[in-house]
Amino acid sequence: MAGRFEELKFSPKENDRFTWISKNEKSNEFGTFSTLQFPESHQVNHLMVDRFIPGYDQHYMTDARIGDFYYLAYNGLLLEYRIHHFYTIQHRGKSIRHIYNDEGIRIIATYSGIFVDSVRQKFTQIPILGINYSSGEISQINHQYYLNADPIYRLEDKQWTRLPLNTDISDFKKMIKVGSQTYFQSSTVVGTINLNTYQLHKIITNASQFNDMESLGKLLLLASANGNLYVFDTFQKKLESIPIGSAIYDITIKGEEIILSCHDGLYDYNFRTKKSKLLFKHKHIIQSIILEDHILFTSFEGLFLYNKDKEVYEIIEKVEFNKRALSTWNDKIYAGSTEGLYVIDLPQLMNEVLPSLTPEIQEENKMNVSIIIALGFTSILVLTSILLVRNRNKGISENYKTPKIEITPEKIREDMLKNERLISVESIAEHYQISRVHLNRILKKYNKNTLDLIKEIKKEIVWDLKKKQVPLEKISQRVGYTTKYIKQHFLKK
Repeated sequence: MAGRFEELKFSPKENDRFTWISKNEKSNEFGTFSTLQFPESHQVNHLMVDRFIPGYDQHYMTDARIGDFYYLAYNGLLLEYRIHHFYTIQHRGKSIRHIYNDEGIRIIATYSGIFVDSVRQKFTQIPILGINYSSGEISQINHQYYLNADPIYRLEDKQWTRLPLNTDISDFKKMIKVGSQTYFQSSTVVGTINLNTYQLHKIITNASQFNDMESLGKLLLLASANGNLYVFDTFQKKLESIPIGSAIYDITIKGEEIILSCHDGLYDYNFRTKKSKLLFKHKHIIQSIILEDHILFTSFEGLFLYNKDKEVYEIIEKVEFNKRALSTWNDKIYAGSTEGLYVIDLPQLMNEVLPSLTPEIQEENKMNVSIIIALGFTSILVLTSILLVRNRNKGISENYKTPKIEITPEKIREDMLKNERLISVESIAEHYQISRVHLNRILKKYNKNTLDLIKEIKKEIVWDLKKKQVPLEKISQRVGYTTKYIKQHFLKK
């Protein structure tokens, strides 16, 4: 961006401390002002920018925007940021469950309807008739489309028709074809299904929970919440259990390697060596896909990318993404969240955005990924250069500010019931802009333990959602516990 600075002929008043430039009464002209006090109306909300500035936030910061460039006057520096419009959000406010694409159709399954698009550039807002929600995946088998929405539906004459299955299985999540057989996966059962005669045969039952199913040649791979990867040979009818040690949410196949999205990080299992290893630690990786030499993955806290150099980049922060809702088609990435569908321009992400980001330094198998590099208002701001205007020392403010509101157990309960992101000590402390230690001290005055209080409130949330007949998987996402834990600790009579 070409430009130059010009000296302003201006002399501030003798006792004034602050000088700034602002538009005057004529909309296209700027004037220079000075006062003893710096007006709050011209200050930047430091809580909005403290995550991408190169140091501690300051109270007296000002900003400006010219097109796709954002400028921030900070501690004697003028910072320049580039705004990248590399994604859009479709179906805002809807919880996206799965996205299916092929050459002729796109199907988006949500908790608020199923949407079918025949034109790529347009996203219809009119749902298909027959079923108004989904909790599983869309499958294409023998040139027909099926929706696993607890029951199974087939797309016929532009509407969903429920299959007349005579079974006690009530939560179908996925179907895939291996050879001539079609296999289904529910939460606790894997088996075969004949989509013409509607006959089912149970093969494997699990006291824990199946989270995903993929095929590799004649092998059926099953992800389990008990920390085991199950491998079923569909020819020899043999089942092998491989201990991984962490609840597995998703399976991604990469040649001889199996990428496992797990409760505490991303794992790699090699079929040739029969060994697994933890690539890096991260809370609740719920799904991953391969992008050439990179792995793109989602969690309850954002969208991230892991590259061949073992670096992790945060692409979209503080968004709760859904399991089964991450995919790529042609030059687009589709990432379904609890608040809408993120449609990401893949070439722009890889060629423009990613080279400008700073990776989190990873200590192998030790670091907890928490990358703070992006600002999200409607787009992500990426730091591109720092222009030195003048250098002066400023006092450094504290990382955490004294809260202006009174924090009590009842206040925390009230906020947790309203805000779905408040499910951990970290998120609650961040919400009130205090440290975890400070939060614990506050609750100690009320004879409350922070973890016990959170668990108590989560139990209340679980029972409230259960009464509203919300699916257990959705309750699990809301409170951040596995369905097994909820059954054992909250719903056990």
